[in-house]
Amino acid sequence: MVLELSHQQIHVLHACLSESIAELHDEVLHTDERDLREALKLRLDHLQGIQRQVEALMQAEEAASPD
Repeated sequence: MVLELSHQQIHVLHACLSESIAELHDEVLHTDERDLREALKLRLDHLQGIQRQVEALMQAEEAASPD
């Protein structure tokens, strides 16, 4: 599946991912149950991977846009 996002949508997505990652990171730190913490860490890793892809898209967009 391919999504075409506008410049503004990409920045909103990046901001939402950053907020979600921060909240999930806090949840990982404050979770006492080991199995739940491991599951949360996997989700955190997945979100961070998506965020890296969005950041790469943002950099490519910036490089392609004329100044």
